[in-house]
Amino acid sequence: MRMSDANKLVGKIMTVKQGQDMTEVQIDIGDQLVTATITANAAKDMNLNKGDEVFAMFDSTSVTVIRDKP
Repeated sequence: MRMSDANKLVGKIMTVKQGQDMTEVQIDIGDQLVTATITANAAKDMNLNKGDEVFAMFDSTSVTVIRDKP
């Protein structure tokens, strides 16, 4: 997968805390955790689980979670 955004980090999911509308995903990028809050539907559609490798893509105001394969 090729992304034009230079602000991306590869990591493994440490926790997935599902709520009714939103899900909190903590990603271990090596020296610290990155936390992203995404919609519960997006987390369900990506089938995010502890240990999955994902990309955390961010800008100054948000973090996006990307999963390469289902």
